[in-house]
Amino acid sequence: MVLAAGLGTRMAPLARDCAKPALPVLDVAVIARLVRALAAGGVERAIVNTHAFPESLHAALRDSPLPIDWLHEATPRGSGGGIFGARHLLGGDAPFLVVNGDMCLELDFAALVARHRESRALATLALRDDSRKRDFGSIGYDRDGHVCRITDRMDLGSEKASGLFIGVQVMSPAIFARMPARAGFEIIPEVYVPAIREGAAIATWMQPEKAAWWPVGTPRELLDANLAALAHEGPGDSARVAPSARVAGAVIGPAWIGDGASVEAGARVGPRAVVSRGAVIRENARLEQALALPDCEVAPGESLERAIAHGREVWRDA
Repeated sequence: MVLAAGLGTRMAPLARDCAKPALPVLDVAVIARLVRALAAGGVERAIVNTHAFPESLHAALRDSPLPIDWLHEATPRGSGGGIFGARHLLGGDAPFLVVNGDMCLELDFAALVARHRESRALATLALRDDSRKRDFGSIGYDRDGHVCRITDRMDLGSEKASGLFIGVQVMSPAIFARMPARAGFEIIPEVYVPAIREGAAIATWMQPEKAAWWPVGTPRELLDANLAALAHEGPGDSARVAPSARVAGAVIGPAWIGDGASVEAGARVGPRAVVSRGAVIRENARLEQALALPDCEVAPGESLERAIAHGREVWRDA
């Protein structure tokens, strides 16, 4: 199940007319990247819950490599309520994956599921050893790899090490018996914390340090994800220019110029800049460490650094 029913408030002002997981990283919607990764990892079917701008998610997954079961939530139900609402599709004897919809990642899903089966735990959380755990909060685990601390919510002691929860988990169907029978609730404070206190095992699995994990919850994270993908997925410092793009200005790699984009005379794009499909960079504009979202227009002479162009507006990383 891919959780995609958030309000997108942290992504303001970029999510005014689309769901957050429909925003692009190198011209591929975040949710499409996730579903492709799930398909490559052996997943055969996906459930996606929606709330704000569901049509943008349907469009992003129009060419999905997996069959999609859609669940629309008229009112957001939270991370736990969304899963509980899908129990008729998730129920059965087999464990199931739950993935946050606002991130890009490389992950060995088969290894994660194998760890869960081996542990016989109620759920298994994917963690990574990452300095960002100081910002996001960390999960502590004991010598058996079982969760013994969840940020500052609960602490059983016996902590061996800690990691950052990356929004991927495997659950056993028995989890539904521990969920409150109401429309909306959160999975960590209202299911995992009481379950651990009552002696249930929640296991952990560590994502390799070199594997990519790019959260895409805020404009800054969207910008950083695009720049990280530019470095991670591209050939060195080259500029990747779509055949249908029109370039009269300068493009300095690493850079990305998408389908139908236009870079007018005197404009300079790069290094480390992404111009998404259909975007127009007017004459003498400058983009460095910047992102131009699809179909936006950057005004003549505008200078963008650590910034995102959207529509005819600019978000700046103050």
